[in-house]
Amino acid sequence: MSRSYKKHPICSDGKAGSTKRSKRIANSKVRNTEGKYNRKEYKKLFCSWNIHDYISRWTWFEAKKAYEEDSAWRKRFPTIKEFHRYWYKCYRAK
Repeated sequence: MSRSYKKHPICSDGKAGSTKRSKRIANSKVRNTEGKYNRKEYKKLFCSWNIHDYISRWTWFEAKKAYEEDSAWRKRFPTIKEFHRYWYKCYRAK
Protein backbone atom coordinates (compact mmCIF):
# COMPACT_ATOMS: atom_id res chain seq x y z
CA MET A 1 0.00 0.00 0.00
CA SER A 2 1.29 3.42 -0.90
CA ARG A 3 2.01 5.96 1.80
CA SER A 4 1.61 8.91 -0.48
CA TYR A 5 -1.06 11.56 -0.03
CA LYS A 6 -2.43 14.54 -1.91
CA LYS A 7 -0.44 17.72 -1.59
CA HIS A 8 -3.61 19.87 -1.63
CA PRO A 9 -6.85 18.93 0.18
CA ILE A 10 -9.16 18.90 -2.86
CA CYS A 11 -12.17 16.76 -3.65
CA SER A 12 -13.47 16.85 -7.24
CA ASP A 13 -16.83 15.96 -8.71
CA GLY A 14 -17.95 12.56 -9.84
CA LYS A 15 -15.98 9.43 -10.34
CA ALA A 16 -12.82 9.04 -12.35
CA GLY A 17 -14.66 7.18 -15.10
CA SER A 18 -17.11 9.98 -15.81
CA THR A 19 -14.42 12.68 -15.99
CA LYS A 20 -12.23 10.42 -18.09
CA ARG A 21 -15.11 9.88 -20.51
CA SER A 22 -15.82 13.61 -20.78
CA LYS A 23 -12.14 14.31 -21.44
CA ARG A 24 -12.20 11.77 -24.26
CA ILE A 25 -15.25 13.46 -25.78
CA ALA A 26 -13.54 16.85 -25.58
CA ASN A 27 -10.40 15.44 -27.18
CA SER A 28 -12.33 13.89 -30.07
CA LYS A 29 -14.16 17.18 -30.70
CA VAL A 30 -10.81 18.95 -31.00
CA ARG A 31 -9.34 16.31 -33.32
CA ASN A 32 -12.38 16.14 -35.62
CA THR A 33 -12.54 19.84 -36.48
CA GLU A 34 -11.54 21.06 -39.91
CA GLY A 35 -9.26 23.98 -39.00
CA LYS A 36 -5.69 23.99 -37.85
CA TYR A 37 -5.13 25.54 -34.44
CA ASN A 38 -2.02 27.25 -33.14
CA ARG A 39 -0.80 26.53 -29.63
CA LYS A 40 -3.67 26.98 -27.14
CA GLU A 41 -6.43 28.02 -29.53
CA TYR A 42 -7.99 24.56 -29.36
CA LYS A 43 -9.28 25.44 -25.87
CA LYS A 44 -11.85 27.75 -27.44
CA LEU A 45 -13.68 24.76 -28.92
CA PHE A 46 -14.69 23.08 -25.70
CA CYS A 47 -15.62 24.59 -22.35
CA SER A 48 -13.41 23.24 -19.58
CA TRP A 49 -16.31 23.35 -17.10
CA ASN A 50 -17.88 20.43 -18.93
CA ILE A 51 -14.92 18.30 -17.92
CA HIS A 52 -14.93 19.20 -14.19
CA ASP A 53 -17.99 20.93 -12.79
CA TYR A 54 -17.05 21.00 -9.14
CA ILE A 55 -13.86 21.03 -7.11
CA SER A 56 -13.88 21.79 -3.39
CA ARG A 57 -11.00 22.62 -1.11
CA TRP A 58 -11.41 21.96 2.63
CA THR A 59 -8.41 22.19 4.93
CA TRP A 60 -8.29 20.31 8.21
CA PHE A 61 -8.63 23.54 10.21
CA GLU A 62 -11.79 24.49 8.29
CA ALA A 63 -13.18 20.97 8.71
CA LYS A 64 -12.45 20.95 12.44
CA LYS A 65 -14.17 24.31 12.86
CA ALA A 66 -17.21 23.04 10.94
CA TYR A 67 -17.31 19.93 13.14
CA GLU A 68 -17.28 22.00 16.31
CA GLU A 69 -19.99 24.42 15.10
CA ASP A 70 -22.39 22.08 13.29
CA SER A 71 -24.28 19.39 15.21
CA ALA A 72 -25.07 17.42 12.04
CA TRP A 73 -21.41 16.42 11.74
CA ARG A 74 -21.37 15.36 15.40
CA LYS A 75 -24.44 13.18 14.87
CA ARG A 76 -22.83 11.42 11.92
CA PHE A 77 -19.37 11.13 13.53
CA PRO A 78 -19.54 10.97 17.35
CA THR A 79 -15.80 11.42 17.88
CA ILE A 80 -13.32 13.82 16.32
CA LYS A 81 -11.14 10.81 15.40
CA GLU A 82 -13.90 9.33 13.20
CA PHE A 83 -14.49 12.72 11.60
CA HIS A 84 -10.76 13.12 10.90
CA ARG A 85 -10.71 9.70 9.24
CA TYR A 86 -13.62 10.75 6.99
CA TRP A 87 -11.90 14.03 6.08
CA TYR A 88 -8.61 12.23 5.43
CA LYS A 89 -10.28 9.65 3.19
CA CYS A 90 -12.05 12.28 1.08
CA TYR A 91 -9.53 15.11 0.98
CA ARG A 92 -6.02 13.81 1.69
CA ALA A 93 -5.75 10.15 0.71
CA LYS A 94 -5.15 9.30 -2.92
